[in-house]
Amino acid sequence: MGSVEAELWNIFTYYTLHGNALDPEHLALTQMVQLARDVQLLDGTLIKTPLRKPDIELVFISLVKKRTLGKGAQVNPDSGLSNSVDKLTYNEFLTCLLKLSAKLYPSSAEQSAEAAFQQLLMENVLPLASRRSPKSIDVVLENDTSVKELYKYFKASLTKIFEYYASSGMASAKEKASHRGFHAESKNFDELRDETKAKLDKGTQPSDMSVSSSMRLKQNSMTSAMGYADFIRFASDFGLTSKGSSLTMIDIGDLYLAGVANASGTHHGGVRKLRFSDFWEVIIRIALQAYKKCAVSHCDKTKGLLLYMWRQVQTNVGNAMGKNVQTLRSSNKGGLLKGSQDFSREFIAMWQNEEFKDYLYPKKAAPVEGRTVLSKLIAGENVKADRLPPPPPDGVRYELDIEDDDSSVLEGHGIQPDKLRALLARKPEIVMLLQQGLQEIGLDS
Repeated sequence: MGSVEAELWNIFTYYTLHGNALDPEHLALTQMVQLARDVQLLDGTLIKTPLRKPDIELVFISLVKKRTLGKGAQVNPDSGLSNSVDKLTYNEFLTCLLKLSAKLYPSSAEQSAEAAFQQLLMENVLPLASRRSPKSIDVVLENDTSVKELYKYFKASLTKIFEYYASSGMASAKEKASHRGFHAESKNFDELRDETKAKLDKGTQPSDMSVSSSMRLKQNSMTSAMGYADFIRFASDFGLTSKGSSLTMIDIGDLYLAGVANASGTHHGGVRKLRFSDFWEVIIRIALQAYKKCAVSHCDKTKGLLLYMWRQVQTNVGNAMGKNVQTLRSSNKGGLLKGSQDFSREFIAMWQNEEFKDYLYPKKAAPVEGRTVLSKLIAGENVKADRLPPPPPDGVRYELDIEDDDSSVLEGHGIQPDKLRALLARKPEIVMLLQQGLQEIGLDS
């Protein structure tokens, strides 16, 4: 995705999320009008031929009708979201801007449609529109060894949970497709029988690969990617969108989109599904966003989020398991149960090993007391009574005898002999230390 394309996608999804965080693929008319206000398309002080709200409504409605005429709402297989009959897709949004540019800049439109579109983008949309600003966390994912170890530790259990939500979303999409008269891409009994018979006639043994492996491949394809709607359901079941969470639905949607920001084709086919590596990245992003004010490491923020999720497993996930879901949607329910059990066991083991640490708000170290430090010094090897210099005899005074040559040397090093004499007169113990040091190196006379 090029830079201009990326900016336009971030602009589009900013307004879709703020219109309906459950459907970032489609732009409502109210949000399109808000975008027009933000980029001053309705402002007559800056543009000679400003647009009016009915101009925007006319273009918007014409594009929606063109798509939905005779089709009705359809399901996007990539995201699991329905194509709304009264909203624009991303590509339709670009077409809408193109049509509005001709009305807004008629003189440029006379030259070419590209000239008017470019003027609209460069003078209005790109510099003035609000947008999402996803930041890269590659440094955390690739260079933080503690985060990478955490990924390895929880990968197996989180994969089971991931596959449950991915498969339930695919089952729901297939169910909706069947209601429209379509059928899942699987062979019926007669087709499998005829294929097997044909192989036997050719003298080849029909291995299990022809049936069970093909079914396995379909199952893998069902569980290898999680759509946006599936992720929202996961976030809801694990309490990431509850009142106890610091994140809003807009935040969750933004972090999901940031997790697939580098995916090619995201802006062409709408919101791309998450692979497991993307799913882990979104979890890290949620932790960093939710606990951005906590002065702890990236790894501890992630552990703090996993602790929150573990608490939700005890209640919310159990309730989700008990719901009366349809047969297709519950095909991988055992994966959620097993994954949640494994996740709980792994987390408790890690937490216990770390002495049930508060990952987000660790206890501050107690203030250092003088008595404690002195006790450590006395217990150590550096401070022993027999190594202390003896106190000077009472009434004994020391005189510093400095010859003229020595005096010039001292002054050359910034030492004034008079001040040194006064210091030694006040602190005779310094003389004792110097004398003891000279004795130890054999220079005492």
